[in-house]
Amino acid sequence: MAKTQDKIAPAADRPERARFAAPVGLLSGAGALVWLSVAGAFSGGLQSCDYSARFALDDLKFQTVQVVSAFPAFIDPNTNAITRVCGVPLRDDNGDLLPGETDKEPNGVELTVNLVSTDPNARVVKPKCVGEKDYSVKEGDRIESQPLSTSKDLQTVKPGQFKMTLSCYEPHATTSAKNDCAGGGENATLFAKAAYYRREAFGCDAFKPDTAQNVALVVDHSGSVSGFVSMDQKKVADSSKFAEDLPGTVVNTAFKDAASDPFFVLEEGAKLLIEQLNTHDRVVSLGFDETNQVYAACATNLVCQQDDGNAVENSTCLLDTDCAKKHGPGLKCAAHPSLEKDPILPLPLTDGLKYCYGSAQKTKLYNKYGLDLKAKYSANGRAPVYESLVSAYDFLRTAGPGAPDPIRGGNAKHMVLLTDGPDTCTANDNFLYTTFDQFSGNVTKAGGQCRQPCKFSTVNYKELLKKMAQDRFPIHIHVIQIQSLGKLAPDPTLQELACRSQGTYQFLNTADFNRSDASTWQETMTRAILKVRYALAGQWRAGFQDNGFKDGGAVKRGLMWAARGRLTINNALFASLGQVFESGFEKEWRFELLDGGRDARLTFRLACQSDADCGGGKECATSSCGPDGLCRTANAPDLSPCGEAGKSKCCKGACDAKCDGVCK
Repeated sequence: MAKTQDKIAPAADRPERARFAAPVGLLSGAGALVWLSVAGAFSGGLQSCDYSARFALDDLKFQTVQVVSAFPAFIDPNTNAITRVCGVPLRDDNGDLLPGETDKEPNGVELTVNLVSTDPNARVVKPKCVGEKDYSVKEGDRIESQPLSTSKDLQTVKPGQFKMTLSCYEPHATTSAKNDCAGGGENATLFAKAAYYRREAFGCDAFKPDTAQNVALVVDHSGSVSGFVSMDQKKVADSSKFAEDLPGTVVNTAFKDAASDPFFVLEEGAKLLIEQLNTHDRVVSLGFDETNQVYAACATNLVCQQDDGNAVENSTCLLDTDCAKKHGPGLKCAAHPSLEKDPILPLPLTDGLKYCYGSAQKTKLYNKYGLDLKAKYSANGRAPVYESLVSAYDFLRTAGPGAPDPIRGGNAKHMVLLTDGPDTCTANDNFLYTTFDQFSGNVTKAGGQCRQPCKFSTVNYKELLKKMAQDRFPIHIHVIQIQSLGKLAPDPTLQELACRSQGTYQFLNTADFNRSDASTWQETMTRAILKVRYALAGQWRAGFQDNGFKDGGAVKRGLMWAARGRLTINNALFASLGQVFESGFEKEWRFELLDGGRDARLTFRLACQSDADCGGGKECATSSCGPDGLCRTANAPDLSPCGEAGKSKCCKGACDAKCDGVCK
């Protein structure tokens, strides 16, 4: 297949991209159809309810409560401390715990929660940033004239006010969730033993640079996103169905049916987050695929275009209105449709990121247009997720004003990863180690050549994790993962990165969505992006002790779990808070099956720490503890690393020095 076909065919076969400005349907508690205009979300977050009949017009009220993530945790009710337990404790070469690590056993779960207010810009007393777009309620903010405080001197927010009505913890299956719990827990009503506000940055102040957010967006453009995956089921091995492969090796004409992102929600979500940042917040965008590797998803060659995409050559613009003024109506401003005329892509990555990083309106437009351009020319190939993360990390750690202070806050830095699955470029359980004979129809033999990692990949997961841990995770990682047809499960390594970095993880069950209707896709991504946006400056953390995490309890190690239930907050000081849970307008405090096919259950991994946690199987064999913290339900893939420092190879369920005969 010609290279130009590889790059253009998926986008041409996918539906015309619908901007998120289209209304998205929500079912209210009364069953009536209520419209959430996402155009309104662009300019000012979630829409406001009308509370003016009950409160003074200048009061801020609660608009909604968002439950964002769940992680296993150790809750100390004596100190009001909640410690995430993200996996096997990380240690240095001497066996000592790395700074910030804990060897405590989890005794419950931490919920990451956003409290969201009505529009602060509608008040007589204006916010310190014009056009404030952060509606999150922080400790010290006043709602209905009352300050929110967890201090014992003036405690208006108490742990016992957070109530989790838990239907169950259930093993997370890759198939669609059932209406009823699939076991793994019992109905319970739990009250938080600890609750506090974790501040990551001060509230926006246009005259104080240390209140600016610094965000790197990392967007997946690999083969599965656009539909370049193995489709001829008669000619491929079972392990490679819907799998990403080397560029140019997959012959596929059913891009629309195979694409994990038929409506471009990964790119549109990234663009929405850019639009939701405040004026002085800084941003840079990265894309990744095997063809273009990791690159600055930024375009500076902006031209006026006709509806059919043809460029008005030698034109320049920043906004659509520039085109109307210079060349007449009916034109739009966009990146030049030819990649060859993109001056950023050929630059070394660091130079491109430096050029495209900043807070200026022009810079943010360059990033938005660049995301559009790279989506249009989605390349095929595998997904270098870890390489993209280390590239964004190395740049953002030294970019902008100073490193963030994890205690004081200020100069907060965030990486937001939007992806459809795990890393498929480095040696791990998701890597295809052997090729298959596509054209003989023989699926009983591996055949072909041994696959090699992506040539440009310089870091595997263990190395990435150690690098960030040694720096004490100075950058928060937020992950939004949709489903690809070949990788339907939440990725435990991305969960662990989000957990350890004090970030957030959201898993969107897009494989269940209607592929002929964009509305659920758009609504779900919009809500996920707004949860990340309102978590940037900080989040409320509520810790719930639960006997299910004790030895012999319902929550076993080595499994991916889903928590199903609801969170409510009962606080008589804030009447509008009670209305959040009564109105039915917003339902992001519910983590259960919602209307439109949305599975809002909270996914988390309780990592195994040894083979004994999984039944005592030997390394590489069924019932052993895999490197991703999950118990193996089948033998490890042949040729996957094992033994000391990964120098040996798994072969037919055993760790051996070599594994001959698997491939040539």
